[in-house]
Amino acid sequence: MDNGRIAAIFDVDGTLIAGDSLERIFIAFLWRRGELSWRDILSFGLNAVNALFAGRSPFAGNKAYLRSKNPFRIRRLARECFETEIVRCLLPGAIDRLHWHQRSGHFPILLSGTLDLLLEPLAEYLGVSARIGTELETDGRSFTGRIAGLHPFGEAKAESLMLMNGLGLFNLKRSFAYANSYSDRYLLAQLGYPVATNADPRLRRLAEKKGWLIEDFASRKCRKSIERAYDRN
Repeated sequence: MDNGRIAAIFDVDGTLIAGDSLERIFIAFLWRRGELSWRDILSFGLNAVNALFAGRSPFAGNKAYLRSKNPFRIRRLARECFETEIVRCLLPGAIDRLHWHQRSGHFPILLSGTLDLLLEPLAEYLGVSARIGTELETDGRSFTGRIAGLHPFGEAKAESLMLMNGLGLFNLKRSFAYANSYSDRYLLAQLGYPVATNADPRLRRLAEKKGWLIEDFASRKCRKSIERAYDRN
């Protein structure tokens, strides 16, 4: 749809937050709070090993450390973790860019393979109304340790965006995407303005080859470049 709204898609781990991932921060938080036992960690490790032998990612669908945990309690702890630990990891340059898109009338979307329950407080803090993350399966009372639906990672991240845009509400040719990992190349290729942010070496080389914008959100030096690119269209 040519007249669809302009979206601004933001990856989270390494893009909006510095270095670490939301989920690793959360696991460490749960461990310090005594919410995880050695049995939980061992179960997670065994699942990771089994996945490796089966040729799968050891972490993508492996949420065994949350098996049998109460969803309401974990969600409350996720909010506490955000308020006490995650918020201080946000990159000011990245937040400035997201707010620039909001002021420009664009529609920001958080799109990450991390847990949706970790994206929820982040989205509220940033004033973002749309997000796509990894949903956790429950048996009605507890988490099962498995994911529900797509895990938005690699090609599935791009697929998740396409499913969200099934009605053509967004004009992807005029929209933006920010991501830091080579695994995000499928997502970046779907947008008219792909931006390799805090890029790992493989993504940086690909961005240079394709002529994509490259930014370091630890500095503001590239802000004008994307504003000029947008203004030309």
